[in-house]
Amino acid sequence: MKRRGALGVAALAVSAGLTLAATAGGITASFATGSPVPGSQGTDTALPNTASRVSVSGRGRFSSLRISVNQTEKLANQAVSITWTGGEPTVQGPGRFAANFMQIFQCWGDDDAAVPDNPGPPPEQCVQGAVGGNYNGPPPGVYPNVLATSRVIFRSDWAGYDPTVGFTDSRTTNVWRPFRSVTGDVVNVHANPNFNPAIVGGNYWLNSYFNEITTNEIAGATTNAQGNGADLFQLNTGNQSTGLGCGQRVQPVEGGGKKVPQCWIVVVPRGTAADENAGTPFGGAGPEQFGVATSPLSPLVWANRIAIPLSFNPVDSPCDIRKQDRRIAGSEVALTAIASWQPALCTGGGLPPFSYATIGDDAARGQLANPVEGSPGLVVVSRPLASGTYDTTKPIVYAPLTASGLVIGFNVERVPKVEAPQEEQELAGVRVATIKLTPRLIAKLLTQSYVLSVAINGEIPNFSWLNDNALHLGTDPDFLQFNPEFALLQNSSPRNFSGLQLPSGPSDAAKQLWNYVFADPEAKLWLSGTPDPWGMKVNPVYAANAVLNPSGVAFGEPVPNSFPKSDPYCYQAPSLGSVVPAPLCGTEWLPYTGGLMNGAQITRAAADGARVEFNIYAATPADAWKREGPQLAGYRSMLTLTDTPSAFQYGLQIALLSRPGDNGEDRNFIAPTNDALVAGVAAMAPGEEPTFLEPKLSTPAPDAYPLTALTYAAISPLAVSAAARADYAAFLKYAAEQGQQAGLALGDLPPGYVPLSETLKAQATAAAATVLSMRGPNNGGGGGFFTTTIPETLDSTVPDTSIPTSSTAAATETSVLDTSLALGGAERPVTPGTSLGSSRLTALVLLALLVGSGLAAALTSRETLIPAIRRRLPDRWAQQ
Repeated sequence: MKRRGALGVAALAVSAGLTLAATAGGITASFATGSPVPGSQGTDTALPNTASRVSVSGRGRFSSLRISVNQTEKLANQAVSITWTGGEPTVQGPGRFAANFMQIFQCWGDDDAAVPDNPGPPPEQCVQGAVGGNYNGPPPGVYPNVLATSRVIFRSDWAGYDPTVGFTDSRTTNVWRPFRSVTGDVVNVHANPNFNPAIVGGNYWLNSYFNEITTNEIAGATTNAQGNGADLFQLNTGNQSTGLGCGQRVQPVEGGGKKVPQCWIVVVPRGTAADENAGTPFGGAGPEQFGVATSPLSPLVWANRIAIPLSFNPVDSPCDIRKQDRRIAGSEVALTAIASWQPALCTGGGLPPFSYATIGDDAARGQLANPVEGSPGLVVVSRPLASGTYDTTKPIVYAPLTASGLVIGFNVERVPKVEAPQEEQELAGVRVATIKLTPRLIAKLLTQSYVLSVAINGEIPNFSWLNDNALHLGTDPDFLQFNPEFALLQNSSPRNFSGLQLPSGPSDAAKQLWNYVFADPEAKLWLSGTPDPWGMKVNPVYAANAVLNPSGVAFGEPVPNSFPKSDPYCYQAPSLGSVVPAPLCGTEWLPYTGGLMNGAQITRAAADGARVEFNIYAATPADAWKREGPQLAGYRSMLTLTDTPSAFQYGLQIALLSRPGDNGEDRNFIAPTNDALVAGVAAMAPGEEPTFLEPKLSTPAPDAYPLTALTYAAISPLAVSAAARADYAAFLKYAAEQGQQAGLALGDLPPGYVPLSETLKAQATAAAATVLSMRGPNNGGGGGFFTTTIPETLDSTVPDTSIPTSSTAAATETSVLDTSLALGGAERPVTPGTSLGSSRLTALVLLALLVGSGLAAALTSRETLIPAIRRRLPDRWAQQ
């Protein structure tokens, strides 16, 4: 049932500000009197520079402009930082982008020789124009005006029309800039002028290579009053953008064969409306009434483009796909590292491809304990096999593999309240750099306890426990006491700020996060049913108190290893004639992600794939709910559970966490820097298995990141063939040696991981030797790809896994980086897309990269949308 009548609301007044002071292990939050300070959550989210940083100057009226990209080599599907100086401040009115802003695209192609001093691609080969690629178009005022987000470069009824430039759609007056894909296909017209949403079938957007979901274009980026600006740009390989083909050998060449295309970042600076609209009807008297209104791909505008060449890590696998792979399966936390190592391992030709499938840790342990034909010969887990679950005549050998961290990543852009001071208004659209979370706040996000996590489609269930609960994280006084600037902000995507993007299924990562929550007295007390100091209560279906839990069983006994969405409320939409829409429940309202990496992808794109937009034209119940579009630039707000490698790769900001039991007013909030992760590993201790370190949250370790994650490779040497043992031993030896060298090249340890300690590396190397030398009554068995018995003929010398230094040097060059996570951002790990050596693994990783293409809530404007979100809420919540 939905709620009828008024509901109570907790007081939201928070008068205490925060002063930040650096400490050895993190950030200490100390209270200070006064109002929330504009910008106090940090504004610098730029990523650190690498050795391949490039800066390029503008030309003509943009000659004072200088564009910099923090990384241009050894690239993958990842975020890069684009910064600029020497620009003119962005002018607002009409809309956010009336004049003086940047538009940024990814393109492919050889230099078209149009600008001798700045080589670059032709405009036909850029991903651009899809931001408005839906029937309704972008909301007014949010993006640049009229044709400034379009590929329509002219109209045939304008003076000066040249039919030789672009493609004229005879059904309209539109002159389109075609898109030419790397394979030579051409899309001339991008939108169907005859589209009718009331007619089933047909598409408005006609370009199959990119759309409003998959485009990575930045339609508008602002320059501040000092002439500077910054944005994060997501690069796509050919796996994500087949029209560009970056990193793949897909571009046909004359005479036959194919090559890897040259790819680019192209920045198109936009000036005043008078200059940009010249020669069009928008450039007549009073051009400022339209603002900049012309396409960035129109000839006069494109002449000012600034191009930066890019070099990607190879996407095509160097491995011999004719060889049968050695199977490895297990934790996603190790995926990015293994993805980097695998191409280097098979480059020398002496080893088979190593395929890696991410599966739940329990499933991995089960396959190791009870193998069947086709089971992996080696698994990766964060907890050992329990005694009594495997054949002790075939001992398990554990080798430390990777050290990283589980994190709450976020992508939040400021939307100031109308009453916020001018200093805050000037930060509109600027990303928040720092958020601080406690175990109790994470518990609230995991348990569907915020009002808008269960108020599906704005209908509030008739649950008494909701009466004093906050709408979402940003209105929770518990959150505001540590993040006071949010008292000056409103949230334009509150559905996504009432919970986390979470992976489905069981995992050690899920259990580790729940252990962190239950280890904290403050969080445990709240989960047990005691309201927080502001009156907020746990959703009873998650109550760690059998009396309060409607199931009669206390949640958390045992500690969960997954993230259930247990709230029973479902919203039933009204019928559309004879069509009765399917109910909308919690798993549709905040859908699961495809995994930790997918959560990072979704959060960077601010598009969660939720089917929560009502389709009044639905002909079947299944069509009644359609995906929302991505959140709008400047209004993004999303939180996710991910890991440090994925957060680095996609340029997410990362929440600072307090340790369990640190419940005082002066708490220490810790970021997963190198030092904090190393301290986190040092704080671990063996559990039941003496060779396996596990988190010990009760251990005093004030500078240790509390969600440090250590993975181990586990293998039963006597259960696999001698040949398989040799290959797996070589894998372990490589992982313990070259694989612990931090860098961006394939074969390196990607950013987001910290190298193992010398002790752990020595343990891993010894484990590799043990795998090869272990003897038993029967050394036959599977090899991760077949089951047979092979006579023992191998000695105990682990094969040399060092990489050849001639023809393969480029693929394995080491570039050591500091992977510390500073408050302003950090390096991202580079993964080799889907080129992990076998067709099966290619499909697996491609799936992981594509699952994230979904949608999230879209807004019309800061002034009109937020009241629309609130219109169904009772008065006492509508003010939050």
